Amino acid sequence: MKAPRLLDAATAQILGFNWLRDAVAPVSPYGERVFEEIAPFAAGEEAAAGLRARRIAKIGAALDGDRLDAVRGTLAELPDAASAIARASMGDVLDDPSFLELRRFCEALERIDELLAQCGAFSSICSAGVGLVGEALAAGRRAQMGFYLADEFDIALGPARVRLAQAQAELDAARGRELGRAAQELGRDEIASDEFIVMRAQLRGPLPTGIRVVRETPTYLLCELEYGDASLAALARRQAAADAVASAEERVRVRLSSIVREHAAELEAAARALGQLDVELAAARFTARHECTAAEIASEPVLSFEKARFLPLEAELAGAGRDFVPLDLELHDAAVLTGPNMGGKSVSLQTCGFVALCAALGLPAPVARARCALFDQIAWLGLGREIEIGGLLSSFAREVVELREILTAGAPRLLIFVDEFARTTTPHEGRALLAALLGRLRRRGACGLLATHLAGIAELAGVRHFAVRGLREIPQLPPTGDIGEALTALAASMDYRISEVSGDDLPRADAIALTALLGMDREFVEAAYRALSQ
Repeated sequence: MKAPRLLDAATAQILGFNWLRDAVAPVSPYGERVFEEIAPFAAGEEAAAGLRARRIAKIGAALDGDRLDAVRGTLAELPDAASAIARASMGDVLDDPSFLELRRFCEALERIDELLAQCGAFSSICSAGVGLVGEALAAGRRAQMGFYLADEFDIALGPARVRLAQAQAELDAARGRELGRAAQELGRDEIASDEFIVMRAQLRGPLPTGIRVVRETPTYLLCELEYGDASLAALARRQAAADAVASAEERVRVRLSSIVREHAAELEAAARALGQLDVELAAARFTARHECTAAEIASEPVLSFEKARFLPLEAELAGAGRDFVPLDLELHDAAVLTGPNMGGKSVSLQTCGFVALCAALGLPAPVARARCALFDQIAWLGLGREIEIGGLLSSFAREVVELREILTAGAPRLLIFVDEFARTTTPHEGRALLAALLGRLRRRGACGLLATHLAGIAELAGVRHFAVRGLREIPQLPPTGDIGEALTALAASMDYRISEVSGDDLPRADAIALTALLGMDREFVEAAYRALSQ
């Protein structure tokens, strides 16, 4: 799965694209090939994007967890038979490991079909041709992890193997008699193998006929018993019998390869269908696990949702025993988002981007309801980016260069998230820059949400104003002074939800109170309050 057209690397990292990619990754090599070709839907493909998301949601609802895990377990254990299918289609004679891959492939298709038979979202993957290949290879099932050219494959194979066994027995008997004679002549009880050691101290006279020295040392001779006439004749018969077996086995391999070649097109289609199934099941598992819903894909620039969650953070919070507060928003233009420090403005922007990313990829989103357009570009500007453009540029200069690149990219349909842009310049100039940016976005019909601490931006630019609701009450510094406990108290007191506000309905400033909560001394905090009142 890739999205270079839709968003740059820094934006992808901030919005959790890599997390999402891992969450919906397939488990088989067939699925991986399909997965790598998945790209975001473009404007004009709204019907296809919506259809894919609805299909995945349907699969997630139709399959129970045990059945889904059983199918994915089967997929994960599959070898990659693509090479064997391709070589057979070109006329190659396959070897036994390739037949094993193909047999396991066909058996897995049958097993998956059985598991999915009661789910109306799927048609059968195992075609008649696949069934014939599986049936042709079935006799080779000596063990789950092996393949054997059994006698059932060819009427001549069994008798040929019997003759080989007989010829081997005759050779062993002839050779045994020769070894026995050599042992008797050397005065030994037995000689166990063709090569043996004769100690010089035990040798009386020359070596018997037919025994030759392979290597000499001061104390012993390494000897080898040559084949006699009887053994040579038996060896020739054994080789002829082995050639007959090899010829019969090769005929079987040629015939089985021909069957695979005859049905290669159906096998390739089944492999593609298996890859598509793997991708859809991975997405369906993601959908069911995170309670996702297929968004309505709009033809006009809009991003609206109810009870949306930013799943990468939700997973992190769950590990700490905390819940993510779902968000509601309706965005059809460029707007301003304000709120207290640590109130979740950045997370709100990330949640918006994550929902839009799911919609672009044809995935159900972690929402109760959503309506979203397909954007040509999703961009992030401000806090969170870690791009080094040049050592001589200040952080503000880098942001300006990044903004210029976003605006000159010319994406017809832009979704932009701006987090504290121009925070390092003066408030007066920062307000002017943000107002100018909002004006530019409105003129080009872009959707965007600009998070800022600066007051009066929405009124100055004539755009809508959203705000994080903020602290319900000011929490007290824990008696221990522990920062972790303070942050837990802060999270419990913070209302992270977003509301649209008017110019006169602004949230109160809680930064000084947060300073006290995070451990600054009373004298410092009181001095700040006095300065604020003046």
